Amino acid sequence: MADYPDGVYSPRTKENKPGVEYDAGKSTIGYAEDVTKLDDEVVAIETELGANPKGDWASVKARLDDLGKAAIAFVIDGGGAEITTGEKGHLRIPFDCEIQGVTLLGDQSGSIVIDIWKDTYANFPPTDADSITASAPPTISTAQKSEDTTLTGWTKTTSADDILAFNVDSVTDIERVVLILEVVKT
Repeated sequence: MADYPDGVYSPRTKENKPGVEYDAGKSTIGYAEDVTKLDDEVVAIETELGANPKGDWASVKARLDDLGKAAIAFVIDGGGAEITTGEKGHLRIPFDCEIQGVTLLGDQSGSIVIDIWKDTYANFPPTDADSITASAPPTISTAQKSEDTTLTGWTKTTSADDILAFNVDSVTDIERVVLILEVVKT
């Protein structure tokens, strides 16, 4: 019977018979119980993880890699009127991550430019000098949505407990927008 997933199997200590030197070209005699126990552990792990994962993943590794993906969303709402310019709030990021993309979703067609500032908790609050978007801030231009996975010039890494601030640089017509950062935990 396997120990996994309730425990971790601890194999017995192995050593050569006194006076016997290891020779990779020779066969050896082992105990079936040791081999069977190891087989049980492998089968238990494969059963738990699934040798062929369910869903759209090509492998268990691909499925595990996807567990590191996350989305960080920030909503800016004008309360039924066009959003105004200026700083709109802060988010504390609870994990190390790398930004892979940004999406903006507006409530209606219009234009908006949002700068993102980042600083440590100790240096709160972030300011314009702490911008991470370089010359490519998230932008909707006469549309209702936009996305960017190139992030030209961006500072893409954040550390656990960094603070992000969101500043509307310009806006036309949009009354509510959601900014979504697609990240991979590092």
